[in-house]
Amino acid sequence: MTTPRISLSLTAMTLLLPLGCAQAVNQFREDGPSVSMAWDSPTAADVQARYQPAPQRTRAWEATTVAAETGAVEHWPLYFEDPFVDKGHGRTDETDPHNVYRGGWEDFVALPYAPARFTANWLLFPVSVVVTPPWTVMESDGRLSRQLLGYDHDATPVHHYLPCPPPAATSQPAGAAG
Repeated sequence: MTTPRISLSLTAMTLLLPLGCAQAVNQFREDGPSVSMAWDSPTAADVQARYQPAPQRTRAWEATTVAAETGAVEHWPLYFEDPFVDKGHGRTDETDPHNVYRGGWEDFVALPYAPARFTANWLLFPVSVVVTPPWTVMESDGRLSRQLLGYDHDATPVHHYLPCPPPAATSQPAGAAG
């Protein structure tokens, strides 16, 4: 009797698992150990000791300026946002300005507020889904934006969502010099 119920529960959880992924992994950006680990192995030290570094070459054309990305993060709606979490460490300690992770009065207010807010969000979840449908792409840029009840949340809906296209393919073979 319980085995079909357990298997049905596991199947439902497995089907719901991919819904939390808003973006796919960028397969065209190298972020593996070859670019992130330090070159301090005995073999690397041996190669550096036996061989001279290659002469530095400069390109014949002018350097160009590249603007940084916006830093905005795209995601699905966050139905259980908490303003205490979004507002973050906006408080500082006068004796140590870099110590922004201290316990303040906000933390003691958040102790009863957070469970009550979570319960209200859970009970009003159907209303939240109607107001902001699950397929709405949201964007967080790290700055609180004006909402219905004040400056509470960071996420705003993106009305012009266009996913990034993959890099253009070149007509040269992989081994050809460019």
